[in-house]
Parts: sequence; C-alpha cells; structure tokens
Amino acid sequence: MTRPLIISDCDGVLLEFIAPFIAYLDSQHGLTLTLDSFALTGNVRRADGTAIDAMEFPPLLDGFFTTHMTTQQPVPGAVAALATLARDCDIVVLTNIADHHAVTRTSELARLGMPFRVIGNNGPKGAPIRALLDEFQPSTAVFIDDLPPHHSSAKKHVPQVHRLHMVAEPPLRHLIPAAPDADARIDDWDDALTHIQTILGAAK
Repeated sequence: MTRPLIISDCDGVLLEFIAPFIAYLDSQHGLTLTLDSFALTGNVRRADGTAIDAMEFPPLLDGFFTTHMTTQQPVPGAVAALATLARDCDIVVLTNIADHHAVTRTSELARLGMPFRVIGNNGPKGAPIRALLDEFQPSTAVFIDDLPPHHSSAKKHVPQVHRLHMVAEPPLRHLIPAAPDADARIDDWDDALTHIQTILGAAK
C-alpha cells in the first residue's frame, strides 16, 4: 500500500524568509524592505527612500540564497510537525528556487532537522505536483504553500490534492490575500498538523 504524500513550499512555510532577507539587504547592500504591500519587487528601497528597479531584484535574491541561506531558521513548529508526518508519509519540498541552490537548500533543511527531498521549481506548481503524484502514486496528498496562485495552479492540474494555505510568517499574514482555491487556511504548524492528520485519517 502506498503512503500519503506531503508536498510543502519552503520559504515562509518551513523556513523564515522575511527577517533574514531584511538583515541581508541592510548588511550587504544598505537597502531596506518595506512591507506596505504584498510584493518584494518595488518594496526594496535605497537609503533615500527610492525603490530599486525591478531588474535589480533578481540578483539580490540570488545573492541572498548564495551567501545567506544559512541564516534562515525553521518557522515555529515546522520541524516537529514534519517529523511526526514523516512516520507515515513521504515528504517533498517543492520550492521556487534556482536549480543551483537546490543542493544547498537540501543540506540546510537536513541540518535543521528536515531531511527531505527538495525540488527546485520556476513558476506555477500544478504541473510538478502532478509529476510527483505520477511518481509516488500516493494514497492521498496534501499541498502546502503561502501563495494563492500556486493553489489555483494545483486545483487546475491536480484537483484531488488537499490544498492548505499557510502563511507562517506573521508580518505577511495581513498582506497575502485569501486563496480561494485552497481547501483551508491555517498559519500555525501545530494546528496544521492536527488538520493534516484529520485529512489523512479520513482518506484511509
């Protein structure tokens, strides 16, 4: 009998991103990040308050993952929740990160107590989720992500997957809009674990 499959995003779901990224921008580039709206591009500003150009943002993000990924820490409850789920489930981390960072991310997650397979992705996640279902043939599957468009993509490609919208970083919770194509919104890992276990139990 196949096992359930948990497919989780990383930044903002398993690992803190905002605080270490703000620290990186300040220490390495003398820039700030304002959280006035749900966007990174356009909210990174110079000391005089002017926003950087959109084309300047990708190199900053790449630089963060190259030099400061090791400053990211797990969000509260993530390590324990995944360890509990891993007893009975396969777990894959599906993260929109460049392929050349995926190896480092794998080792960092393992160092922090989350020794799971990492898949780098670019763009919507519905198709790679479908590929994972084809590979694992799970008894049931749960997808966890903080961004609403990924839930819409998952619903389009794999509507049978249970979609959990999680914004684990408090500074973003009032900025990220609702995900109408998610099945539930839970921002705390302790509550999410109970919810996921209920879903898995109902699928038996």
